[in-house]
Amino acid sequence: MPTLTSGRFFVGRQAATPQVEQDGTFSLTLRVVDNQGLHANEPYLVRWRGAEAQAWWAANGPLRPGAALQLELLNPRAQLGLRVPEIHAQVSSCRLLPPRAAPTQQHTAAQTS
Repeated sequence: MPTLTSGRFFVGRQAATPQVEQDGTFSLTLRVVDNQGLHANEPYLVRWRGAEAQAWWAANGPLRPGAALQLELLNPRAQLGLRVPEIHAQVSSCRLLPPRAAPTQQHTAAQTS
């Protein structure tokens, strides 16, 4: 039985890599970050293959760094021995989340009072 994990991830600085593999399957590779708080960011390298990934990319790509994604991932595994350890996983589903709204002037003024 596969391991599943889901949550909010943020697109990293490196651009997503769409490609067609040798067998003709569309593949999208993303570097994302699981932001768990101050000094607690976990880098992920995730790959999504197939027609669903291709349709999603056509509708949503390219992605800007920092964009929020709701991801469901299959079989996340730590990859050690890299310059920076990261987690590799397969994408089961992906949803682009709306950007955060900028704080309103009233909200900002209430915080400084």
